[in-house]
Order: sequence, then structure tokens, then C-alpha cells
Amino acid sequence: MAWEKSQGDFLESDVVEWVEAIWSPNKTRKRKKSRPWGKQKVVAQIAHIDGDFVKLTVLKAAVIENIIGSELRPHKVGTTITKKRSTLLRGNPERLHWSEEDVRAALLRQGSTEQR
Repeated sequence: MAWEKSQGDFLESDVVEWVEAIWSPNKTRKRKKSRPWGKQKVVAQIAHIDGDFVKLTVLKAAVIENIIGSELRPHKVGTTITKKRSTLLRGNPERLHWSEEDVRAALLRQGSTEQR
């Protein structure tokens, strides 16, 4: 599998990989700044793009850093998550290289002309 750095030029059906923080599931009162409990590496396929929001189907998720010591739960495989494009870009995303990269480039060009 060949991964390449993504600049946010996502297409539906792209498979992307990124790292994100795992936060406490408890939404307690904000007395002090909350810190993430750890980090997870997520691999997901883009199901739909709606403006600045990207819907992804999780293919794989694994905890790569655990700060609190107790068990952390990464995203469940098969679930659909929605992320803002800017949030994905924060995690240094990489996308899986297509075998037909010229077709992908044509789809990207077609998508950019439709938005104008």
C-alpha cells in the first residue's frame, strides 16, 4: 500500500489515514482546560463530502498513545463519523494511492469545475 500526503483535496471513495486526540467522554464543567487522554490512528473511507464536512466510514482505528493509563476506546470499525475538513488536516492526513491516479485527477478537475 502506498500512502501519500493529502492537502485536503479529498474525493468520495478516497481512503485516508490520520492521527487524532481521544478526549474524555464525560462532558464535565470547564473549571480547568481539559487535556486529551491519548491519540488514535484512524483509517477510513470517505463516504460523502458536504461542503466543509466529510463523512467517513471507519476501516481501522488503533490507540497509539495512552496518557491516562486505563483502557481507551478507539472508533469502532464500520461506524460512520463526520469530521470537518480542517480537523482532518490537523491530523496530517495521508491518502491511499489509487491504481488509476489519472482517473482520480480527472474526477478532481470535474469536481472543481462543478463548484464554480
